[in-house]
Amino acid sequence: MSNDGGQPSDSLEGQWKSQVDELAKMEKIHDQYIVKLKELTALQESCQKAVKHQNYLMGNLREFISKEEKSPNKTPDTQVSIGRIRREMEEAKVKLRDMQNELPVKDNGFYLNLILGSNLNVSLLTKNERYRYKQEYEQFKYKVTFFIIITAIVSYFLPYRAVDSILNFLLVWYYCTLTIRESILQLNGSKIKGWWVLHHYISCALAGIVLTWKNDECYKSFRHQFIGFVIYLGVVQLAQRQYQLGTLRRLHALGQGHQMDITVEGFTSWQFKGLTFLLPFLLSGYVFQLYNAYVLYYLSFDCKGQWQVPALCYLFLFIAIGNIYTTSLVILRKLSSSQSYSTITGLTRKYRSRIHLNLMQYEHDHRE
Repeated sequence: MSNDGGQPSDSLEGQWKSQVDELAKMEKIHDQYIVKLKELTALQESCQKAVKHQNYLMGNLREFISKEEKSPNKTPDTQVSIGRIRREMEEAKVKLRDMQNELPVKDNGFYLNLILGSNLNVSLLTKNERYRYKQEYEQFKYKVTFFIIITAIVSYFLPYRAVDSILNFLLVWYYCTLTIRESILQLNGSKIKGWWVLHHYISCALAGIVLTWKNDECYKSFRHQFIGFVIYLGVVQLAQRQYQLGTLRRLHALGQGHQMDITVEGFTSWQFKGLTFLLPFLLSGYVFQLYNAYVLYYLSFDCKGQWQVPALCYLFLFIAIGNIYTTSLVILRKLSSSQSYSTITGLTRKYRSRIHLNLMQYEHDHRE
């Protein structure tokens, strides 16, 4: 009986001893981890100081080269040396930038410091971590945009202020979250154009103003138009995302894209490679924004004392002008750098020079 009663106790003692042994091994591994972590932190700080010092030296050398170029005693050999050093400096600048991207960012910027605090490190130190975060950002945009469209459709057919409030609160949360995620992406090497980030700040404010608009006749007269705009914008954004992701994958495979390039609500230069068919839908959205501003402008005369109406009018107008200007700038830059434009310019210069030579020959023959 004692042996039978002792077996469970022996088994329990054995399991606990095994657990203690595993815990002792884990403590050793953890101690090694702490040591390596301290070494890593020290190396990171050392590298940050070295990169900062190299940038300082580069700045001084750039100033010295500028002085040498302006020197009246400059020799041809000096000019050759300056050209060679400038090229090597550009290569060194790229190397320093790559090193800096692998190090923690000391300053998160005003916005992230305000939202997250200044002591939180949001640096993603490996390419794999940065790529995964970018993919999570794209998935977030897709899922939330799809949910916004569904909510907007329900709100369109159910004229209840509670449903409208859910939609507007969702828009505020969505655009506010986008601004935070995009700020983190920018810190980690993503080349997001300034206007598309500012556009999300303004959209967040716009949705917040609609959320505070009281439920009266003025609100109801604009309600269906605003919800229709949200639905149209959401559908265009979903279509854009699907096609942009495909184009980005092709560009990455060809080595022509940056790893941290993301989809945007507007039109960028790389979208000329297969996505120009989306341009009419984008421009229609911009016209829709102008139309919203137009309707709100005339609505402001009938809605005295409601600050939301003129505020929304100016915001829609500002977003529309910004979108149109930025997109037009991208198109003009692309056309000015395209092969067709270069060919036309080259032909113009070529024939202009030929005409000039013919005129000179004609004047010469005429004088003879």
